[in-house]
Amino acid sequence: MALLSKISHVLTADITKDFKLKKKDVEVSGEQTFVDQLKKRRSIYDLGKRVHFSQAYIAELIQESVRSCPSAYNSQSTRIVVLFGESHQQFWDIVREVERRNVPISVFEGVEMKIAKCANAFGTVLFYEDQAVIQQLQKKVPFSASDFPVWSEQTSGMAQFAVWTALADLGIGASLQHYNPMIDQAVNQHFDIHSDWLMRAQLVFGSIEGSIPEKEDREDHESFRIYA
Repeated sequence: MALLSKISHVLTADITKDFKLKKKDVEVSGEQTFVDQLKKRRSIYDLGKRVHFSQAYIAELIQESVRSCPSAYNSQSTRIVVLFGESHQQFWDIVREVERRNVPISVFEGVEMKIAKCANAFGTVLFYEDQAVIQQLQKKVPFSASDFPVWSEQTSGMAQFAVWTALADLGIGASLQHYNPMIDQAVNQHFDIHSDWLMRAQLVFGSIEGSIPEKEDREDHESFRIYA
């Protein structure tokens, strides 16, 4: 728990709003566009712990990525928990035990293999949405009350995408998981998560240990319409 307390301090402390920490030993050949950075993001499942950036740097990168995302009425409803080291392992142990109790024995072996891959990674980002913020806005703007939960989901999605892309830009692989809501109660108890925080996703990240799969895109005519 000493480690968890130390990491908690890193996460809650306002390290900097100017993002002073610099990447070390990272060389970029040529100028990259924002779209080039977006294209680096992939679902990568073979992850390891050989990450050459400090926990403090990664925590700050995640903070800045989330701060930079828009939110409806500037609600800033997203809440983040970053798990490293022992806390990361404890989280995936909890997921394994919850799944063991709730999925059929016939499929648990496959589920356990997937969870083991997540546990082998360097860290995990837990994405939450603060329901108290949403409820306050529903009272404040009653004619949009039914829209705020939808906007909250959009806010969370943007935060997930921003963090995922920022990590990919460092050469760190990641995959987005959704073991919630089955794990919510056990995780909240273990990590003392506020009851108003609703978990939306888990982003597991680490060094890329396998080949990066090619992304299969739909034909443009199936996805886009352009009028002039």
